[in-house]
Amino acid sequence: MKRRVIVFVGLLLLGLLVVACGGATGVEVTRTASETVMEEAAPQAYDAEGDFSMAAGSAVAGQPPADPAAQPVANQERLIIRNADMSIVATDTEVALAQIAAMATNGGGWVVSSNVYQSSETSKTGYIQIRVPAEGFQSVLDAITGLAVSVESLSTSGQDVTEEYVDLSSQLTNLEATAARVRTFLDDATKVDDALAVNAELSRLEGEIAVVKGRMQYLSQSAAFSSITVNVTPDELAQPIEVAGWQPRGVAKEALESLVNALQSLANLVIWLVVFVLPILLLIAIPLLIIFLLIRWLRRRPGRMARPPAE
Repeated sequence: MKRRVIVFVGLLLLGLLVVACGGATGVEVTRTASETVMEEAAPQAYDAEGDFSMAAGSAVAGQPPADPAAQPVANQERLIIRNADMSIVATDTEVALAQIAAMATNGGGWVVSSNVYQSSETSKTGYIQIRVPAEGFQSVLDAITGLAVSVESLSTSGQDVTEEYVDLSSQLTNLEATAARVRTFLDDATKVDDALAVNAELSRLEGEIAVVKGRMQYLSQSAAFSSITVNVTPDELAQPIEVAGWQPRGVAKEALESLVNALQSLANLVIWLVVFVLPILLLIAIPLLIIFLLIRWLRRRPGRMARPPAE
């Protein structure tokens, strides 16, 4: 009897122990499942919160959120419009301008504009604007610097138009897709008014597409070919050297110029006398001479008739 009681008590304690262990395990499993559900639900709750949820999610992840709009710009090749404006001093202005034009032509570019004008009696000043491939921009600048006696000024600038180009590309894609849909509407139009309305909308879209394509082509070409403007002035070192206010070469030069001017004036005077004055004098002198001779002849003739005859 005692043995049965002991066995029963032992079984009862064992059952209580199993129940206690099972309850503890169930609690742990329940807590673990609850935490899992909360962790899975947390990102959804953050997503519903908008920008704050994205910032919180990034903070939890330990890295900044990715910007989808920046990815096309990052993948797009950078389009940078480069311009340069420089002033140089050259020994011969015309030769320097010709060399710069040859650089542009030989390098695959072209001359946009060029001009030479007389800045003084003995020197010329000019400028030239060229466009060269962007990859040869710096080499052309170095070459121009090499042919110059000195570089008075040099300024370069760059304009990044990549973002604008990407925006235009997106606009072009949307406009072309819209135009394609409108063309399907034009095919399905059964009334004249509907067809005219659809055609007008299609014409407007095609006009916008042409404008966007033109702007994209301008940006692309401007980035592919850089602009360089060069102002060329004559070499001041080639001018007469001034010593204590006296310029021997300048004085000799002025004297030679004065002699040339005097001889030129004398030659002009002779030309005027021969070409202009002499014919006029002849036109006046010949009639006067004829009249004088005629009068003289008439005076002599009556005298001869009045003379008495000799005996």
